[in-house]
Amino acid sequence: MICRRVDNMGRIVIPQEMRNKLGITHETVIDINLKGNKIELRKSNLSCSVCGDTGDMLGDTGVCVSCAKKIAAKLAQSDASR
Repeated sequence: MICRRVDNMGRIVIPQEMRNKLGITHETVIDINLKGNKIELRKSNLSCSVCGDTGDMLGDTGVCVSCAKKIAAKLAQSDASR
């Protein structure tokens, strides 16, 4: 077991060896759940609801950046044709 102190911003550091073992990088989305009196952390398996890609997601919108750009272009094209 490894102990970490919570800082004044409420953050903890996940040890490097654990991040490496799980493939967690600075861009990895982590699900945080409260289970009774325990906090559960796990890698999220979020994927784009349009194309299914798990790459560069646009915040917590459920859409990747690529699809968001395509949707924005379609909306702009639609607005221009009115």
